[in-house]
Amino acid sequence: MKELKDGVLDGRRWYFHESSFGDACADEEAVAAFDAAFSPKEKRWQPSQEEFYIHSHSSIDR
Repeated sequence: MKELKDGVLDGRRWYFHESSFGDACADEEAVAAFDAAFSPKEKRWQPSQEEFYIHSHSSIDR
């Protein structure tokens, strides 16, 4: 892990445990069957996507 701000992790020992949640997506046939249960949607750009991009790539310096 990289600290984005020096000392924020306070010198403690932290552990990361990867989730197995995404393992179900490895079965492409099961994913396709799940997706087929929903009506198709048109892919298009929404203004909220730009707002999300701006927020997710922003930082605040104190």
